[in-house]
Amino acid sequence: MTAQQAIADAPVRRFEYDDRTVIAADLGVTEATVDVVGDTVIVVTDEDQYELEVPTGDTTALMQNGVLTVEVNA
Repeated sequence: MTAQQAIADAPVRRFEYDDRTVIAADLGVTEATVDVVGDTVIVVTDEDQYELEVPTGDTTALMQNGVLTVEVNA
């Protein structure tokens, strides 16, 4: 994934730090579930499903107010 990509029409930003990578996307949905399977984050809304490849590491993903935040610790 590049520093900025899109999930559907939502912009995705990737921030690299010394000890972690943070990926954020404003999906604009209020109801969604998110799960991490291996190196893939899966987001399911009422209408769509998105898959986002992430770097290898200890991954945490959450949705709050329509914003997907993924943190991968090295």
